[in-house]
Amino acid sequence: MKRFQCDIENNCYFTIDNIKIYLDRMNKRVKILDSGSIPIQTVDKIKDFASENHAGKVIGNTILPHVKLFTQAGFCVEGKIDGFFKGTDAYCVSYFMDSKRKISDNPELKDKIIAQCLMSNNRHTAGGSNNLPYSIRTATQSDIGEIVALFSTVFSTYPTPVYDEEYIRQTMDGKILYKVAESEGKIIGMASADMDMDNRNAEMTDCATYPDHRGKGVLSNIIYELEEELKNRNFITLYSLSRAVNTGINMVLCKHQYKYRGRLINNCNICGAYEDMNIWIKRLDAF
Repeated sequence: MKRFQCDIENNCYFTIDNIKIYLDRMNKRVKILDSGSIPIQTVDKIKDFASENHAGKVIGNTILPHVKLFTQAGFCVEGKIDGFFKGTDAYCVSYFMDSKRKISDNPELKDKIIAQCLMSNNRHTAGGSNNLPYSIRTATQSDIGEIVALFSTVFSTYPTPVYDEEYIRQTMDGKILYKVAESEGKIIGMASADMDMDNRNAEMTDCATYPDHRGKGVLSNIIYELEEELKNRNFITLYSLSRAVNTGINMVLCKHQYKYRGRLINNCNICGAYEDMNIWIKRLDAF
């Protein structure tokens, strides 16, 4: 086993039998980063590694021909991201090291939220952005302090180190596209696209709006602006992992014609607890 490249939160990349994995200490999980065929013996070694590092969950994205290998090793398929690998679908496989972590809290409520979203005919309409009481633009280094302040207000905990100015500074340099909404010289909301250039997919994430500015379409309009730029950059698939208990963000994604593709149980530490995350996807080549 070889360790290399640790990040700000002391999360680290490792290789086990040449298979690249990521130890995510913040969320107590291990992510398998290779999508190819993995010998069952290596999968077992990854489980042992997860146990030694007190991870409650092992996750990965794989292509259909390799799903059987994972299910035979005790993994379950929690969802799918259409077109994740340069247009080829990815299946989200998970193994729960901790039996308590596989139990979803109040799944009936979360299913009800999805049903409400799917029954809604509300759709985002482009245009009219010049008449908004706020402007939307790409974030710059000078915005970092305000971005951190926004996240600190909205989230008590978050799966990535968005409270760290150095993290924002590093990721703003090409990997993540941040866009903000500004009113009277102050940032009131933001969202970002975490871009996988190699596979031509992007995760729509980091959605936050100050409470007194909600209900004004801030997030919906930021997502629209992100999508337009990602289209111009020739991305194939956009996806988002949204809090299953948050009606608003799920409604916004459905409004933008994202499709529901499953739920990741107790996937990450957000707002002070492990939460289920709904998978929503949008193929840009379909629009």
